[in-house]
Amino acid sequence: MSNTPFSLDGRRRPARKDRVPGVRATERAVLSGLCKAVYVAKDAEERVVKNLLKLCEEKGIPVTFFGSMKELGEFCSLKVGASSCAILKDPSEGTGN
Repeated sequence: MSNTPFSLDGRRRPARKDRVPGVRATERAVLSGLCKAVYVAKDAEERVVKNLLKLCEEKGIPVTFFGSMKELGEFCSLKVGASSCAILKDPSEGTGN
């Protein structure tokens, strides 16, 4: 089975290199200074995203709430929902905070 993401109609579409889905991966991107913004699904469980939201506040990373986990998963080229997504900086922007 291929690791290439699919659209909802089953057609392959390329993975996005400018975004990272998932709470743990988003937290790593925030801690490493690689992300410029974070999206969090409105229907994500508070216990799952609570630490991420606190971390973003501490690091000054803007958080935008997305419609639903399903929509955020689609935004990240996933077949499943996602609680959060980090939008990565352009490599030319550097990694400074």
